[in-house]
Amino acid sequence: MLPLLIFLVVDDFYGMTMGWKISFPIAIGLLIYMYFVYNQIFTWHLIFTILYFAVGIVASIETLLPVKLVSNTLIYEVVLFLFFLVLLVFRKKIQKLINGMISYLIPMSNNFNELYRVIKTLTIILFVYISAFLIVDATVKESSVYQLMLQYIYVGIIIFLSMYEILRVELIRYKLFKEEWWPIVGTQGKIIGSIEHLTSLKDEKKYTHPVVHVLLIDKSMVLLKKRPSTDPESPGLWDSSISNHVKIGETIEECVERSSEEKYALNNFRFMYLSNYSVVGKNENQYAFLFVSCLQAEYKLNQENLVQTKWWTQGQIEDNLKTGIFSENFKVEFDLLQRSGLLETGKCECTCKMRDVIYQQTSATDRSVLN
Repeated sequence: MLPLLIFLVVDDFYGMTMGWKISFPIAIGLLIYMYFVYNQIFTWHLIFTILYFAVGIVASIETLLPVKLVSNTLIYEVVLFLFFLVLLVFRKKIQKLINGMISYLIPMSNNFNELYRVIKTLTIILFVYISAFLIVDATVKESSVYQLMLQYIYVGIIIFLSMYEILRVELIRYKLFKEEWWPIVGTQGKIIGSIEHLTSLKDEKKYTHPVVHVLLIDKSMVLLKKRPSTDPESPGLWDSSISNHVKIGETIEECVERSSEEKYALNNFRFMYLSNYSVVGKNENQYAFLFVSCLQAEYKLNQENLVQTKWWTQGQIEDNLKTGIFSENFKVEFDLLQRSGLLETGKCECTCKMRDVIYQQTSATDRSVLN
């Protein structure tokens, strides 16, 4: 809304022509900047650039009419006030329309709440200013002096409000950058929304989130890690050595690479897709993408993520499957791993029947993108 406010302030002191000359380059510059830097919300920004043009054009046309409906001093304020009224009255319909135009990956509820909070404030300021201006014009003989005073007060409030909102948004963004957002997926792994991860874990409703799991195999053994006692889903249970939630905007492959580097400082990590499955947890449901990797290099634990790890043979895992020491995720994964035939050979380059299927699936999914 910055071009709108700039037009408003400049128009009051230097006229509508100068308002266009100053605000138009700023509007176009911001639009180009958003396209290249924040392309995901470009459509959202484009909508308000169109609003800026619409308000400015309507106000300009009114000044050219032979019969003046409103004083030239107030024309922009009156047009903007009417536009804001329309936005407030038809909020639900406009919100539904914009939601249909913007990607469901972008959470819009906070954007709408912030937008309408500012619009309500500006609508009140415009109404008070227009009313005071008209009252002074109708009741005071030398009204121009008092109207100029009102104009200075009004513009000062607009500038103060703009600076306050810019500072407020920057503080909110700073806090949001520290948060971790998880995608919400449907039964087939298709993203249908997103939520802040702590909110998801605390919410009574259980959401389904995409996760990655990687089984490290070496000499027919599987490396497992023991989850910490503070883990919300599988406290103190043995699980796949690499596992993590996919963050919003992150691909499956990027999540695997990030997790392997964070947990074991593994760079250029080689892995291949095995399967996907769903698990119902205590606080969340998980749509898991399972990968396997024959460890090609020495691994080391990141000192900030110290956990207990152990190499398990197939026999040891089978002997303890019913003892309750393994996570629900790993029980499913071990069954998939047995059916793949990878444990019998201890090699990812196996001659088992599943090999071709595995690599075909890997190629088809490109190991990277959620459905």
